[in-house]
Amino acid sequence: MWRSLASRVAGGACSRSVTPVAGIRSRSSALGAVEKPTDISTLKLYRDCMRLTYHIAAQSAKGEQMRQMIRSSFKAQMAVTDTEEIGRLKMLAIVGLQNYVIHEQTGRAVEKRRRDHKSSSPSEG
Repeated sequence: MWRSLASRVAGGACSRSVTPVAGIRSRSSALGAVEKPTDISTLKLYRDCMRLTYHIAAQSAKGEQMRQMIRSSFKAQMAVTDTEEIGRLKMLAIVGLQNYVIHEQTGRAVEKRRRDHKSSSPSEG
């Protein structure tokens, strides 16, 4: 279920996993890599996932379905007490968030390169 959450939150943008956490930060740490998933609170991770759904799909039916899926996934895993399992589940959610960020940054870089290429090439016509 968490694998599907990670791929759906990421929009299927990237199939490889990225280990350092960039862009997700806890209240006490600065931006940058987080060494362990336990450095991020579960509540912060849940809120980041929910925030991402508003960014991706706003108030649409797709967004509501994504939020419902995230709620049910977190609720289903609420009884997990094993520290290693919690870390694994957190890492899967983090990877989903990272994949979306990577997808967005790649899209912006491609668009910028396309604009730069158009402006540097001589106009015909």
